Amino acid sequence: MQYIPIKTRIMQPPYDDLFSVLDESLDEVLEGDIIIVSSKVVSISEGNCVPLGSVEKSELVRQEAELLIPRSYWPSPLTVKHNAFIGTAGIDESNANGHYILLPKDPFKSALDILVYLKKRFNLETVGVVITDSHSAPLRRGALGISIGYAGFAPTINYVGREDLFGREMKIEVGNVVDALAAGAGVVMGETDECQPVVIARGVPNLTFTDSDTKQDFLVPFEEDTFRVLYERFLSL
Repeated sequence: MQYIPIKTRIMQPPYDDLFSVLDESLDEVLEGDIIIVSSKVVSISEGNCVPLGSVEKSELVRQEAELLIPRSYWPSPLTVKHNAFIGTAGIDESNANGHYILLPKDPFKSALDILVYLKKRFNLETVGVVITDSHSAPLRRGALGISIGYAGFAPTINYVGREDLFGREMKIEVGNVVDALAAGAGVVMGETDECQPVVIARGVPNLTFTDSDTKQDFLVPFEEDTFRVLYERFLSL
């Protein structure tokens, strides 16, 4: 399995065309590849940018967050956006040239749009797309990639019913492929001036390619989340 970084030109907020950048930078995509794209360049392509000074960032965070958890010990609240714990609802000022860059409004649609483009341009049947952002995990230092949208393949591998090395049947095990791919791509993309917002994951094992909408099978609503005990008292805020 390989992660292949794709160097691009700098995309300029508040609007720049991601598809022209892909035309310029992406020379080859093969059957079975997963194209992983930073949410920042997707947002710039969709014009989802707000000039600095036009609104307070704290107000933007409040508008954008699906769940907001105040933290008296930290200058900003803990937030959920697109079914993920992401700082400041994903609003970013880095590489933004005087703007706040918000997350894509519908990253699953964004991923599907890129998928359609890739299939047509490279005449492909089996290819996938992942839109990523970065977040921090509890009890760990540092940022890692996480998916906020995807298209073209099943996001999980179901191991239920299979046996382990000693013949024990798996009862509940499901592998999260899409977030694993996002985390690996984040290492290659970098966080500052690398200008590698696109990564090709090639040779990924055990993928199932599908045109079906699997979002509802992957995303867990608050009321079904086994971790909701950590935040459920804030759901009514």
